[in-house]
Amino acid sequence: MSIIIFAVTLLLVMSAIFYGLAPWRKVAAYETRTTGLEALPKISVVAYALRDEDDLEEYIDILLAQDYPDFEVILVCDASAEASAMISEKYENVSNLHVTFIPPGSHNLSRRKLAQTLGIKRASGDVVVTTSTSVKPRSDKWLRAMAEPFADSEINIACGYVHPTFADYKGPAKWYRQMDNVLTSAQWMASAIDGHPYRGDGYNLAFRRRLFFEVKGYSSSLTLVDGDDDIFITSISTGSDGVLVLNPDSFVDTQWESEANRMHVEYKDRYAFTRKYLPKAPFIRAASLAWAQWFSLAALIGIVMTALPEIFSLKAGASSEISSIVTLGLAMLCVIGFWLYEIMTYRRLASRLEAVRLFWGVIPFMLWRPVGNFIFFLNHYPSRKSHYTWIRH
Repeated sequence: MSIIIFAVTLLLVMSAIFYGLAPWRKVAAYETRTTGLEALPKISVVAYALRDEDDLEEYIDILLAQDYPDFEVILVCDASAEASAMISEKYENVSNLHVTFIPPGSHNLSRRKLAQTLGIKRASGDVVVTTSTSVKPRSDKWLRAMAEPFADSEINIACGYVHPTFADYKGPAKWYRQMDNVLTSAQWMASAIDGHPYRGDGYNLAFRRRLFFEVKGYSSSLTLVDGDDDIFITSISTGSDGVLVLNPDSFVDTQWESEANRMHVEYKDRYAFTRKYLPKAPFIRAASLAWAQWFSLAALIGIVMTALPEIFSLKAGASSEISSIVTLGLAMLCVIGFWLYEIMTYRRLASRLEAVRLFWGVIPFMLWRPVGNFIFFLNHYPSRKSHYTWIRH
C-alpha cells in the first residue's frame, strides 16, 4: 500500500514541478526582448487623475520629463470643470499636455473606464499607455521601455508591471500579502511571455489605439465596474500579439501609503470577480500547484501511517521492514525535495519582482493560500453585486 501511495506522490510532485511551477520559472528568468529597431511610434499617455491640485502638478512634471521623442499626456481629472480649468491654465503653454475631466453626474458607468475612454478618444498617438496618478514611473525611460516592443509591427499589447510599495503593507499579514501579489502577478505574466495576454494592470498597460475602437472600447464589460485590466485585454488580443515588459525602467510604483492593505484587498476582490470571464487554463495551472501542497503533505502522512506499523511489527519479515523503510525514506526525500525546489524557485521569482524573498514562509503560505482564497470568496460573495455599474453608481 505504501508503495502505491509513494508512486502517486512522485507523480504529483513531478507534475507540480514541471507544470505548476512553470510560470514561476518563466518570469524569474525572463528578459524583455528588444527589437533593435529605432522607428518608435508616437505615444499617448492617458492618465486618470485622482489627486489634489498640488500632487497633480508634481505628477505632471514627472510625466513630461520622460525621455521619449514623440509623446503627449492626456490627463483626465475626476474633478470639477473648474478644477480642471485651473490645471489647464497652469500648463497652457505645454503643447503636449491636454487636460479634460469626467462630466459630473455620469451615473451607471465605471469612472475609471469612462476616464480612459475619454482620454483614448482625445489621443492622437498610434499607441496608448494607460496609467493613473496613484502610481509613479520609476524612471524617465519608462515610456521608452513600454513603447520599444511596438517597433515590431506584430506586437499590439505590452503589459508592464505595477510594483506595489511593499513597505506600505502593515500588520501580521504583510508577508503573506506580498507573496499573494507575487504569485498573482506571475500567473498573468507567464501567459504574456507566451504571447497570450489575458490580464495585466491598466495602470501600466500599452496597446495600439486602433484596437480600442475595433472592439468598441470597453463594451464587453460595460455593465461591470472593473474589467479594463483583464476582460478588455482578452478581447483585443489575437493570441500571439502580446509581450511582457519587465525591467526596472518599465516599473511604476504604487503610491498607496496608508491605503496599501485596503488596495490589496480591492485588487484581489476585483480580479476574483472578473476571472470567470477569462480563459480557464492559467487558473487551473495555479490551482493545481496550490493543491499539490496539501496532496503531497497528505501523501507523506499516509505513507508514514502505513509504513511505520510494518516497520515495527514483530510479525513482519526483514525484507518487508527494509522495503517499508526504503519507501518511507524515498517519500520523505521526494516531498521535502519538492518543497526545497519550490522555495528556491519562489526566491528567484520574488527577487525578479522586487519582493521579499521568503524562506520560512513559502510552504506555510502555499498551504494556506487555497484555504485563504476560499475564505476570501465567502467573505466577499455577499457584496458581489457591487461589481455591477447599475448597483454601485
